[in-house]
Amino acid sequence: MKTKIALAIGCMAFGLAATSCSEKGKSEEKELIEVKVNVAEEKAEMKADLRELEAEIDMKIAELEAKREKANAEMKAEIDKMEADLKDEKSDIEKVLADIENASENTWTDVKNSVNKTTRDIEAEWKNFKAEVDETFDGDGK
Repeated sequence: MKTKIALAIGCMAFGLAATSCSEKGKSEEKELIEVKVNVAEEKAEMKADLRELEAEIDMKIAELEAKREKANAEMKAEIDKMEADLKDEKSDIEKVLADIENASENTWTDVKNSVNKTTRDIEAEWKNFKAEVDETFDGDGK
């Protein structure tokens, strides 16, 4: 009889432990899924912001090309330099987009920090560039 009681108590203890482990595993799995969702959302948001910046740069390139038609030789040289700078910015954006795309959940924090710094740098350069264009074209660079 004592053996049966001990066996029953042992089985109940094992059952409780198994249930506890199962619930803990489900909780960890849920946290992992939430992390994956957050990473995916952050990636999508960053990519959208960068694509928007890229579209602004494309519009500015088109504006510069339109200005080239009316420009003298000196201004054409300046426009060429500006367009080259813009293409460099677009290249930087493409590299950042590739970094975002290739980041895993494990590397995301480091990649995100790097991308945030690079994006801030690109945005600062873009702001300065727009001011330079406006100044070059006497406020007509918008």
